[in-house]
Formats: sequence, structure tokens, C-alpha cells
Amino acid sequence: MANIFDKYGIKEVADVMFYEINDDGTPGKPVLYLDTLKVSTIEQTAEEATANGGKGNPPLVMWDYGKEITVTLEDALFSAKSMALMFGDSEVSTTGAVYKVIKWTSTTTESSVPTKFAANGKSYSFAAFDTNNEPFSWKASDFTTTTTASTGLASGDWYSKCKVATSDIGTIDVNADTFPGTYYITGDTYARSMKNGEDEFFQFVIPKAKVQSDNTLTLEADGDPSVFNLNLRVLRPETGPMMQLIKYNATAAS
Repeated sequence: MANIFDKYGIKEVADVMFYEINDDGTPGKPVLYLDTLKVSTIEQTAEEATANGGKGNPPLVMWDYGKEITVTLEDALFSAKSMALMFGDSEVSTTGAVYKVIKWTSTTTESSVPTKFAANGKSYSFAAFDTNNEPFSWKASDFTTTTTASTGLASGDWYSKCKVATSDIGTIDVNADTFPGTYYITGDTYARSMKNGEDEFFQFVIPKAKVQSDNTLTLEADGDPSVFNLNLRVLRPETGPMMQLIKYNATAAS
């Protein structure tokens, strides 16, 4: 039995697991595990109404209603699965084409566009060039100039729209009619005892949480690296509490 006089502090972020929800409300297949979070915040709000009366019209009786629990998870890193879950696509495709526009410099002796391009200190191959009745290469000063293998290329900067040879591809489709789902969620962290300074286990359990559709993906040159946010709204399950907060000691192995 927990002692009502024991006090604890919580500082560490939680590791969070998402599960599918079985028909009986229990956790099903694991969907996503987050162990690189920067912030895991639980916020509870509620509406209130009061009966006021007497001299000065002070509040006499108060009612609370409309309880709402929200969870904010801020991740330092993303995976293909976490990005898909954020933007409402349940699957990650491992096939697809990638088109890239590259800038390169030709010489008067060249008769065709390059077969490779350099980026991130490595060399990459092109699979094909655009031939859909459009110029697949053009000069910055003349966007209507096409090139052929027989005429050669003028000196200067050129731009080519190319299909890149890909590997390890992950494609997330973001559609107008797909939205993030609802999951059973657990979060594990530690609570430190004021009495002896020892860490004990602390867990929150949310049987039914809807991933919110509002998301922002920030790409910027300055400042800290981008973070990836999952915002959750806690729903009332068919049976049981909306959320459980559990402080416990695991039984030591013999």
C-alpha cells in the first residue's frame, strides 16, 4: 500500500508505445514505439459553472464539466512509421519514382547530359530523363532551349529534370480523405523518491487516444533541428477510466 506521505518528483521524458485497439478495448498489435522524445506532456482542462448570489454576488456552488485531456509528444527524430501516423497514412510504400532537378555546368565538347550527380559527398545515378514532350534540359537564360546528343551543349549552367535511381525508399501518401487514427497508448518514465533519492517506475495508460490532424513540418536553415509533434486527444473508452497514472516498483528477479 502506498504511503500517503511519500513524495516524488518527475523530470524524465517518457517512452511511449502505440497499440491498435482490440474489439474489447484491450491493446492489440504494437504500432509505434517512441524512445527519442524531447517532451511528453499531459494536460487536463475542464469547463466550470457557478451559482452566484448574495451581497456582492459571490460564487456559492461550483460545477465542473466537459473534462478534456490532451497529450503532446515532441520527438527529436522521425521514422517512416511515425511520419505516416502523423499525417494519416497507415501504410508506408517502398516503391515509387523520384524526380529531381539538378544544376550542372556543360562545356562545348559535351554532347549529352551527365549520368550522375553529386550530393552529400557522394555520387548518385540517374535512372532516366524527362521525355514527356517537354525540354528535359534547359539553360537558365533560355528556358525553351532543348538539347540533343548530336548538337552538343553550350557552355554555362544547365538544369535537368531527371528520374533518380532509388533504394531504401519510403513513400507516405497524404490524401484529402485520410486522417490519423485512434490508439491505445502507454508511456513509461521514472518518479524519484524524496525519501531516499531512488527512482521508481511511473506509467501513464490511455486506453483510447485520437491522433490530432493538425501538424507542422518545419524546414529551416537556422536554429535547432526540426522536431516532430504528435498531438493526442484522449477519448472516453467504452468501459474504464480515460487515463491511469501508475507509480510502482517492479518485483526484483530472484
